[in-house]
Amino acid sequence: MSFAPEAKKVLKVFVLLVLGIFLQTTFGNDLRVDDVAPDFMLLLAVCAGYVGGPDDGAVIGFACGLLSDLFLQSTPVGLSALAFCLVGFSVGWARANVLRPRLLLAPVLAAAGTMLGVVLFVVIGYVVGQQQLVAPGDRWLVELALVEALFAAVFALPAAVLMAWATQRPSASSTSVGLPVTASVMEASGRRRPLGPVRSRRRRRVRARVR
Repeated sequence: MSFAPEAKKVLKVFVLLVLGIFLQTTFGNDLRVDDVAPDFMLLLAVCAGYVGGPDDGAVIGFACGLLSDLFLQSTPVGLSALAFCLVGFSVGWARANVLRPRLLLAPVLAAAGTMLGVVLFVVIGYVVGQQQLVAPGDRWLVELALVEALFAAVFALPAAVLMAWATQRPSASSTSVGLPVTASVMEASGRRRPLGPVRSRRRRRVRARVR
């Protein structure tokens, strides 16, 4: 039964990725600023690294990119998978070694990770022969990265919360939550025990004075 928590985690991550694909195709592609739409799958890859660390960031980032290659992109399969895997790992490494895991940092890190993802996608695509990615020029690449980063910052908090829900482990959460509660209850009960003897002593003193 030790595989049950991991299986549950994989299932929740899969559901979240399918939800990301659904939102991208039904909502995200129509939400455009200067003909640039948000990339929810890249955002999920960034959030996976921010919430789960470098290992989860690399694995979930690869899955996000692979789904994006299969359903969203017209570029060769594996291009987004490689770029998103590198982004998820990089964000996870930064979170584990440089940054503190605070929820308020999610928009900033999401914007930075998304810009990195856009650059990696274009550079790797150019290396493997996708010349159309750099045909519009450097100005287009900068504009694309900035708009994508702004979208990522806007949607970072809900995406980070959903990714935290998907990647959390029940055993860890029960330990971190249950032990302090138990300790506080025991401490409170230990403090209440001396009240009985103290009250009995006071009653004896009052009776002795009356006599």
